[in-house]
Amino acid sequence: MVKDKFPDQIVKAPGRHAGAHLSGDHVEARRRQPAGAPHPGEVFGAMQADVARLDGVVCEGGRVLHAATEANGLGLLCRNLRASFQLLTSEAPKVARIAVPGRREINADLPRTNDFTTSLVQFWNNSAAVLSMRRDSELESGNVALTFALLLPMLLCAAGAGFDFSRYHFAHTSLQEVADAAAIAGARQYLLKKADGATAAAIAEDAARRRLESEGFPAAAVEAEGVSRSATVDVDIGYDFTPTLFVSIFESPIHIAVHATATASGGSNICVIGTDENATRTVYLDGNAKLTGEDCALFSNSKSSAGLAVLNNAKLKVGLSCTAGGYDGSSMNYDPAPVSDCPARSDPLTDRAPPAVQACDHTAFAAVSGAVTLFPGVYCEGLTIDQSADATFKPGVYVIKDGQLRIHGNSRATGEGVGFFFTGSGAQMTIGGEADVDFSAPTSGPLAGLLIFEEQQSAGTRLFRITSPNARRLVGTIYLPQGRFLADANGAVADLSEYTAIVARRIELNSDVNLVLNADYHLSNVPVPEGLGPGSEGGVSLRR
Repeated sequence: MVKDKFPDQIVKAPGRHAGAHLSGDHVEARRRQPAGAPHPGEVFGAMQADVARLDGVVCEGGRVLHAATEANGLGLLCRNLRASFQLLTSEAPKVARIAVPGRREINADLPRTNDFTTSLVQFWNNSAAVLSMRRDSELESGNVALTFALLLPMLLCAAGAGFDFSRYHFAHTSLQEVADAAAIAGARQYLLKKADGATAAAIAEDAARRRLESEGFPAAAVEAEGVSRSATVDVDIGYDFTPTLFVSIFESPIHIAVHATATASGGSNICVIGTDENATRTVYLDGNAKLTGEDCALFSNSKSSAGLAVLNNAKLKVGLSCTAGGYDGSSMNYDPAPVSDCPARSDPLTDRAPPAVQACDHTAFAAVSGAVTLFPGVYCEGLTIDQSADATFKPGVYVIKDGQLRIHGNSRATGEGVGFFFTGSGAQMTIGGEADVDFSAPTSGPLAGLLIFEEQQSAGTRLFRITSPNARRLVGTIYLPQGRFLADANGAVADLSEYTAIVARRIELNSDVNLVLNADYHLSNVPVPEGLGPGSEGGVSLRR
């Protein structure tokens, strides 16, 4: 036994050794060496002594990678390399600490990278430091062969880890792609009539299992869940990755878990789009306001965390509500719960050509009493129906230029096949008081399907406001690319309409209003603009 340099260390090595005495599963080295030459047992003993004093290997992220003292140096080295491999494939901070009592602490920074070579070099340096392979002058040129023999298992472990890391990365990527595709396949079922969460989940799970089988992962576990009210499908896949070569000898399989969530949008009739992508509360309900459209989908394109806000006693009850950002309000404010992080809906009317604007036909027109008939044309400096006037609008386009369309008092305004186009300074709309309004949009011409059309370019945000509780029939689409739609009546608005759709920069409901957006398209001959209503194109968004 070697005792001159390591008096308390009996040098033991696994397996058989030439000229050795058997002692259980180990041998004691008794080879004699020429005077002055380092004994191979001394060199190996020095290595073993270092290994025996190894304090532990830990991850700064908090997860213990290895914390045991062993006599089998090569086994511990492979475990150390395994720890480095696990560190590379985890989401924990890539820092390890190797502490050796009596020596300076060795810090290994393992960057988050797919370049395994860089990390392997760092591991090699750390392992060499731990083993103290050179030990000043103890390892001389005559022991190169012995050194190489001792290092060879380390090299094999390193090669095995490099190969396994490549396999791990491939498996993780493949499983994530399967989860993504399965979630999308399931969510697409919501775009079909009467599809439910159970059906969507079953489709997703079947799609995942088929693809896992074809791609060589038949043992992977699959779970899918569908939620009808939010039109979502969640897919989780778990797989035990088994390393090969030397690395697999010392550790159990590494578990890979991937997740994907897909959300369907647009399968319902699109009735509301708030187009402002930057504003807080692009779609906003407060007070006791209600927006009811059980067969409709509502979209807020705002990326704000409160791009959709329903507060206090307000209630949003639609088939689907989707916001590009987040939403504000409690579960009591929404039925069903809104879906966050939806892709923004493009403005379906952005390419709609405005009507031609000719010279003024009327200037500051006002009717305050009696029956009056109005004809299409250009109304400069506004158009007013007030007090007890009873106005009938003939079919056609009414251009409101540099002024306001104001229907107020106890007046009455009716018209079939009429459209209002707003242009110029101060071109806004107010329907207030107790005014009784019954309008339907044109069935043909430049404003076909559009009841209210604001010009695309404007100097500021125009206000289009309904405060009357008697604006009960508004058939067609209200299109305000730069405007703000505000309804704060103390009663129902648009509830007697066959259908109503709103595309506006911002939409706000307040007070006790109940804006009802019907979707009985078959009851009206007013066309629905492409991109809205039953012809809306459904889509699926994905997040992980």
